[in-house]
Amino acid sequence: MRKLALLLALGASVGLMAQEGQKWGVAHIVGDRFDETSELKNRIGGGLGVGMWTDNLIGLDLRGIYMPEKSETGAKSKEIHGLLSLMFNLRPGAENWYPYLALGPGLTRAGRGDGPNASYTGKLETAFNYHAGFGLMGRVSENLLAQCDVKWMRVDMPNPVDRNELLVSLGVGYTWGGQKATPVTVTAPTPAPAPVVVPAPAPAPEPVVVPVPAPAPVPEPVVVKPAPAPEPIKIVLDEATLHFKNGQANLSPKAIEAIKRVATGLKAYKGDYTLVVSGHTSSVGSLALNKSLSKRRADAVAKILVESGVKASAVTTEGYGPEKPIADNTTAVGQTKNRRVEIDVNLLGAKAEIRKNEVGLEESVSPVKPAPKAKGKKK
Repeated sequence: MRKLALLLALGASVGLMAQEGQKWGVAHIVGDRFDETSELKNRIGGGLGVGMWTDNLIGLDLRGIYMPEKSETGAKSKEIHGLLSLMFNLRPGAENWYPYLALGPGLTRAGRGDGPNASYTGKLETAFNYHAGFGLMGRVSENLLAQCDVKWMRVDMPNPVDRNELLVSLGVGYTWGGQKATPVTVTAPTPAPAPVVVPAPAPAPEPVVVPVPAPAPVPEPVVVKPAPAPEPIKIVLDEATLHFKNGQANLSPKAIEAIKRVATGLKAYKGDYTLVVSGHTSSVGSLALNKSLSKRRADAVAKILVESGVKASAVTTEGYGPEKPIADNTTAVGQTKNRRVEIDVNLLGAKAEIRKNEVGLEESVSPVKPAPKAKGKKK
């Protein structure tokens, strides 16, 4: 138990940036092995489990397991385990795969012998159990979850003796939800806008003097002044750079406001223009998953622009994934800066004064809030 407490303390010391709010449902294939004192044979069964990460470090897993039983004497029965596990995330902040420790109590309905020295008969008895172990879970794709773990379990059978079992589980299931914690906002300083250069008007031509033949009196010279050069059309735009949370494409209220300001400036301009909305990610995770995620981020921003009155024919989106970083991907701060969407505006026949507007991480608006589970335990 001292070694287990030391491992739990080590897991608690890891930085808190994790899979908060992720939920899952998993189907398991289970194998077990008994200690040498048991008359029971090793076997394979199955189970179902649900769970969630309640915060950045702690999770809950509720699992039911059914195992057929057969002793060395040929007695047949069954064994049903109910396990409630407290989980400790050992790799907060990982986008795909993360190990964990698990421990907790449960109930076992299993066969037993008829006396302290009697042979195993398979007669069912209910007993408490307690267990501890370790495992690994992660996203195979956005909603597909894989989970495997190994647990040592002690079953307090009242008769004939307590017994130990080693359970090995391999499961595949569905995951949904994401972290809900208020993130730390990292805002880069706003660069000074580039000066708008207005060309000077063309110099006035020399006056034209029209002579009058003699002997008529010479009239005053006629001076023809050039028409003033037309002023270029000038509008003021907000250019938004939006940052996202790890593994998400949802837009916060602040981000939606920044996008609408871009749309307001463009609607006031009556000329032609084009927009390129580009999505980017950090380098954490697979390239294919990041490409898809960056495109979804760009599409989410383009949707708000069109809904706010921007011409849909003028908007294009690109998903670059991690290909165009603006910061170091080996640090958490750099990864946060790289998870972004940029809006580039190209005006045709006009001068624009651009006001940079960079929106950091905000509490995003989730499209669906899953109903909480009474008991139970995924980005």
